[in-house]
Amino acid sequence: MNIENVVNYVRYFIVSFAGLFLFVACNDKPSDLAVNLLPDTVAVRSVSSYDTLLITGKTVYAPKMPIFNNGSILIGKFGELNAVSVINFAFLPDTLGSLTESEIQSVEMTMFPDRYAFGDTVSGNYGFDIYKVVRRWVPDSTTHDSLMISPANYFAQEKIMRWENRIDLKDSIDPVKITLPKDLIIEWLKTEEVLDTVSNTMKPRRIPNWGIAFVPTENTSVIHRFEAAAPSKTMSTEILVKYKTAADTADRELNLVSGVDVTFLKDTEPDTSDIVIQNGLNYWTRFDFDVTSIPRYSGIHKAQFELTLDPERTRQGNVGLDSVVEFGYFVDGEQVSTFNYTGGRQAESDKYLFPSLTSIIQYMNKYSGKFSLVLMPHSLNNQARELERLTFFGLNHSDSTKRPVLKIVYSLNPAYLEPK
Repeated sequence: MNIENVVNYVRYFIVSFAGLFLFVACNDKPSDLAVNLLPDTVAVRSVSSYDTLLITGKTVYAPKMPIFNNGSILIGKFGELNAVSVINFAFLPDTLGSLTESEIQSVEMTMFPDRYAFGDTVSGNYGFDIYKVVRRWVPDSTTHDSLMISPANYFAQEKIMRWENRIDLKDSIDPVKITLPKDLIIEWLKTEEVLDTVSNTMKPRRIPNWGIAFVPTENTSVIHRFEAAAPSKTMSTEILVKYKTAADTADRELNLVSGVDVTFLKDTEPDTSDIVIQNGLNYWTRFDFDVTSIPRYSGIHKAQFELTLDPERTRQGNVGLDSVVEFGYFVDGEQVSTFNYTGGRQAESDKYLFPSLTSIIQYMNKYSGKFSLVLMPHSLNNQARELERLTFFGLNHSDSTKRPVLKIVYSLNPAYLEPK
């Protein structure tokens, strides 16, 4: 139901409801309640940002949301968008510190690409270099810029190896298998003797390692997504080590799986005069609203918000554009939104409609009437596992029909119901 129909519907309902009271009362004098429901005491009104300053501003910003352990990593490059990933492997034992290279038969890493890709998936080049990470990294403080600084201080100076090949995005995609050097595993398995204060004896403890990094080659022109660690995932990057010590009578295997993985992204900043949400990098847009033009304690019957997509400045990978986006209301300092509203793309249109912001308008009408909502991607899959950038026409676009618009239908409460 559009906003104009709501106005007519509300008027019809109020008049009919008031008429019902008058009818059942016959010729008696209307009660106090009925008097206050008479049509001349109730005003149904509408207001929109076309004629009233309801949207007072907006800000494009990047919230701090590191992409780690969400089930995927992204590796590659397309244009100015660069994706570097780091993996630290889990389940390294502290009992193989004396293993030697000669006792290792093979070291094979298996990675599992999925069907999502961003960039030139038809004829683009693809490859990445693998580096040993030599210092501690933290998902929520290490950034792409700090990671890729030159000269490198997170990576070893020499790369371990380079992998280059096409990844065909078939229904069933072959895993990527890479042979790693034996000395890398030997270093990861090294231990040191430390004092166990419980038994008061010296015991081996594995020396920490910081994993390996995947850095796209310069001529890469596509970004691929790989399965990675997450609480509910059973498939992620894994390393199979086959070995046999002098004490073993048969070959043995050591299986290492991705324990902590993170993707670091770098891209050109969006035009802040636009309205932008971007997956992966997580650019969001905060809108500032002012509904103080609506008298306090009014009845809010309907509130709708509409955006218009700018297709020419919107970027997408090999999946359809997000058809659902989200508004979040964040209390100061909170990381999780208190209220959430979803909006959807209208069929065969560039319009995205939030059909009902009624509850937040009703709530704010009781208080200051000024508040902010944050436009952001919808769902973890969009926020952390894809790279699409949706650009909408801004508040000052030359074509006013493409600007964001807020429409509200409300009625004034009878005077005796208003708080004194």
